[in-house]
Amino acid sequence: MSRSAKSCLLMMTMTALLGLGPGSARAEPVKRVALVFDDGPRPADVEPLLAVLAREQVAVTFSLVGARVDENPGAARTILAAGHEIANHSQTHAHPHELADAALDREVSAAQEKIAAVTGRAPRWYWPPFIEVDDRVRAAVARAKLMIYTPRHLVVSLDYDRTVPAAEIFRRATTDVSDGSVILFHEWREETRQQLPAILAELRRQHCVFLTFSGLHTALEGPSRP
Repeated sequence: MSRSAKSCLLMMTMTALLGLGPGSARAEPVKRVALVFDDGPRPADVEPLLAVLAREQVAVTFSLVGARVDENPGAARTILAAGHEIANHSQTHAHPHELADAALDREVSAAQEKIAAVTGRAPRWYWPPFIEVDDRVRAAVARAKLMIYTPRHLVVSLDYDRTVPAAEIFRRATTDVSDGSVILFHEWREETRQQLPAILAELRRQHCVFLTFSGLHTALEGPSRP
């Protein structure tokens, strides 16, 4: 990560932790939330999304699929250089329950190795495909010396369903948001990208501040290691 990107991320994180939105210093209690964008990276999707996030001065977590990092290594490096966090979202985005133990191990470890090799930084968090977690997934993640990110509360925008219109993505992403919420989006959904400035504006109106997985975990639980 470049020095300027590190400085930008530090500024955004400290602003969020202090409860300060752009141009304001409010006394009301804040809601600390994390936005996660699944299933990338693909340059055609991630580049315009990064532009929106830069304009909004928001740092998020991108959960990347190892096979797509292999196809688009430059996009993964660009995400990190822009000051965002990368989480491991498996190698091929397979359903964990459909995999034998050895294959499940490879899904976790292969993505971890690929992301680390491409970006120079090993992810701290595993964000399971389909948010499917059981004892086998926990064991595979532990063997890879990772942690599963477990949100206090998950807000699902449903943007993965192409029949869900833009207005409903907005409604779902801004409803029932509480301190510690993770709001789930997908990098590839154009309507999400289009709605994002309005979503962020509404969340700010609700006194939300935006952190990465790591920033939110530290704010809520304190520092920890896998």
